[in-house]
Amino acid sequence: MKTQSRLQRVMILVTLSFLLSLNLSTPLSSSAARGPDSATSLSQGPVEFPPAPSYPLQQSQDMPTQPTIATTPVPNATYNARILVISADGAEADLPAIRQSLDYVGAPYDVYTATLTPNGLTASRLYTSTNGFYQGVILTTSSLGISDGGAYRSALSPQEWQTLWNYEAIFGVRQVSWYTYPTPDYGFTGTPTPIDTTPPRSPLNGTLTTAGRIIFPYLNPLGQISIKYSYTYRASAAVSNTTTLISSSNKPLALIKTYPDGRENLAMTFDSSPYLVHALQVGYGVITWVTRGVFIGERHVYIGAQIDDVLIDDNVWPPTTACGTDPETTGVTYRIDGADLQNVRSWQVAKRGQAMTGDLRFDMAFNGEGSTDIYSDTTLLTATTQYQSDFGWINHTYDHDVWTGMSYSNARTELSQNDAVARLLGFTNYNRINLITPEISGLDNRNTMRAAYASGTKYVVGDTSRPTLDNPSPNIGINNALQPSILIIPRHPNNLFYNVSTPDEWRAEYNCLYRSYWGRNLSYNEILGKESDVLLQYLLNGDMDPWMFHQPNLRKYNSSARFLLGELLDMTLDKYDNLFNLPIVSPTMDKLGERMANRMASNAAGITATIHPGQSIVIHAARATTLAVTGVTVPNSGGSTSETYGGQPISYIKFTSNNQTKTIALP
Repeated sequence: MKTQSRLQRVMILVTLSFLLSLNLSTPLSSSAARGPDSATSLSQGPVEFPPAPSYPLQQSQDMPTQPTIATTPVPNATYNARILVISADGAEADLPAIRQSLDYVGAPYDVYTATLTPNGLTASRLYTSTNGFYQGVILTTSSLGISDGGAYRSALSPQEWQTLWNYEAIFGVRQVSWYTYPTPDYGFTGTPTPIDTTPPRSPLNGTLTTAGRIIFPYLNPLGQISIKYSYTYRASAAVSNTTTLISSSNKPLALIKTYPDGRENLAMTFDSSPYLVHALQVGYGVITWVTRGVFIGERHVYIGAQIDDVLIDDNVWPPTTACGTDPETTGVTYRIDGADLQNVRSWQVAKRGQAMTGDLRFDMAFNGEGSTDIYSDTTLLTATTQYQSDFGWINHTYDHDVWTGMSYSNARTELSQNDAVARLLGFTNYNRINLITPEISGLDNRNTMRAAYASGTKYVVGDTSRPTLDNPSPNIGINNALQPSILIIPRHPNNLFYNVSTPDEWRAEYNCLYRSYWGRNLSYNEILGKESDVLLQYLLNGDMDPWMFHQPNLRKYNSSARFLLGELLDMTLDKYDNLFNLPIVSPTMDKLGERMANRMASNAAGITATIHPGQSIVIHAARATTLAVTGVTVPNSGGSTSETYGGQPISYIKFTSNNQTKTIALP
């Protein structure tokens, strides 16, 4: 049985994890900076999304007039599978939201910062005679305005705007103005009405039009796009050459305008940031539209719920525990029994019977020592044997000793003993290449990493709350510094603490830790609400990272078959279902590792891709890799595969050698 203290490592750093993952510069209190040894570290507070730095827009005074004469397209023109993001000065609130949307998908892009780029936006930056360098253009704001001595001017000169528009016209490249001041040039009419939706002001609710459901097919058509924490503008749509996508009180919040020269622009009249739900709702649809549905990268929605410490016990936090108590000295432990596991299995079976969660499956990180006679209760072992095929199983070492200073031989023994238990119990969904080390320890221990490699380990989990174990960029892992062939899969901790098994326990400990942060005690439903908001963000982003939970969270705490993790996921999924209609996938840990490894290899493979509109995409890889491409279908042969997800074809194209070129037909 384990006796090591883990509360701070499991809980407090989740706040730092989330802030770091968002690249925030929030200062830490001195106690938080000391690390995980003191309960006062928790004074920084729980994860909470920061207010968006939204601001009003103005129309730049020097914007040129849109062309009124059609431009002749270049015959047989091609363009690269790459997106150009144009920023005024790099400080726009929506620029991180744009980058985040592209990064999670894995679509290649360049950011052109107008005020920081010498020589201006010239034709040579955009195209040669017959090949364009970009398949789509995204403007952070409609006029790229900056303040200049009290005036409001565009960061692009009139000549640069004309160069950009000329490029888009002759190569058939679409444009997005992510945050738009509604003017006639962008398809609006009348005087715009500014609306600040920052609480306590009410949100502004928009609904999808029929055309909007085509552009955003993954959104729940019965739900709303609720604009909150953002400046928003409402104006009427021009009568001709516009198509409204999102409407509020018969005023467009997003529309497409078609110009006489054939150009198209998708304008959104609300601000965005990486933390706002409405930005996460529309981001993927905008990328799909601006690329005409063919782009490098892919998007799925993931839940990887990993349950640590299965088969052994954990200390728990009785509701009467005094605040400040060492959680390992409460004198109370809990180990789930057979009825608990059967109840979890029933919950999971019900979820798998639903359209959106048909692939959902918990991964049980087990410690084989718990299968011996050290516990008097035998019902858990019986239920484990009976229901083992319903779950995934991950080696969590035999007895949960931390790996920080462990020897090579002891680590080998820990892994081999637990592997033997997996075989003895007949675990169907188990692969010895997956490992979760106790307390995410030993990843910097040469002995234990050498032992893991010798035992066949290929994938271990990290901890996004630790900067060295967080994703270097979205949806990629980290090659272990001591054993580069072992991939670290970053994993999200959360505030469903490892040592709570009932609502009273969770509420008591949560309020001990965070009462001063919130200024009051929170109810159980309020805690569920805040924690489900965090998990919802991961879903909407298409974040691959698995989530960390612990076996006490599976306790059936009343006669209504409720358990903490089930209630947290129920609330998360209810919120998700109101927003998205994409099915959730739960790959095994090794399949998840393969996806991350492929993304990493593709990023480093020197990929270049040229689109021949209406014909094909020609892809060259300098190094062997498997590249995800959305919008095309390839035969399942030679290591390449295809699937359809959310109505979109996605192909995984295998390049078996260096400097290989493949041509894929467009639909």
